[in-house]
Amino acid sequence: MNESYCAAFRELLTYDDVLILVHRSPDGDCLGSAFALKRVFENMGRRACVAATGTVDRNLRHITDGAEELKPRFLPSVIVSVDVATKQMLGPDLAAYADSVDFSIDHHYTNTEYARENIVVGAASSAGEVLYDLLVACNVEIDDVIAEKLYAAIAFDTGCFRYSNTTAHTHAVTADLLRRSFDAPAVVRKMFDIVPLSQLRMERVAMDALRIYDNGAVVLLPITRAFLESQGATDEDVSNMVSLIRRIEGAAVCATLKETKEGDVKVSLRSADDVFDVSAVAAVFGGGGHVKASGCLIKDTMENAVERLRLAIEDRLPSERRG
Repeated sequence: MNESYCAAFRELLTYDDVLILVHRSPDGDCLGSAFALKRVFENMGRRACVAATGTVDRNLRHITDGAEELKPRFLPSVIVSVDVATKQMLGPDLAAYADSVDFSIDHHYTNTEYARENIVVGAASSAGEVLYDLLVACNVEIDDVIAEKLYAAIAFDTGCFRYSNTTAHTHAVTADLLRRSFDAPAVVRKMFDIVPLSQLRMERVAMDALRIYDNGAVVLLPITRAFLESQGATDEDVSNMVSLIRRIEGAAVCATLKETKEGDVKVSLRSADDVFDVSAVAAVFGGGGHVKASGCLIKDTMENAVERLRLAIEDRLPSERRG
């Protein structure tokens, strides 16, 4: 771990009343990392809380100790963001803190270094892996609770160690975490395997709405509010639909476009091969993320958003894949 990063992290650990910010629509990596860091401060007798825009999906609430909403709970003396590449990713509920972030701990190579001190390791599989390396380098004890949170973070962002961001170091880190006492299979099962019946029904019906372009290289799934309501489904029932469609044979890039309650379109992009960079597409609309997993928000109607996204993808699709 870079010594300058360690120095910044040691400074962070001197503070009390710590506000930990994560990105909007929080996922397993940002939550696991943030709650691991929260535990670090609590073990030192300090006060810390985690805040996010949006609610926590049901399959991730074991990470947040059951909390569905994460709000600031006190006036902080220091603000740290975890797994947040840009200020915009904080979302509207945390916009007031966007220009006051003291420390950023992240693994997105697209991080804009908006904090006073930026600890960004683009080669890491996850923010959880970055935090683990910081804790070890700074001789901070990793107890069973911290280990479980970090394991959840890393398992989530590596797709349970199936994605290409999983490295030998990632496996070494998780091997060390597994030396602690927690139920690793239960962590994975809660995140990936347990879903309500309503979600399975929604997945079956949603497949009829697939838009397939360029001889199957581009797969888009629009999900409108009207469609959700007609199925008696919730946002959580479609939160991981993009992982389902990325399994389609022959696809180069897949995306779900979900109409928000505000009428905008939230896009989740995944690269299904080793070539296409979805972060470049997300950047067109002010979003970002990783080469193989990114997201953005398009302020437009669903039909316009589908067409704009399709064109942005096709502009970057290799000529031999275009239909």
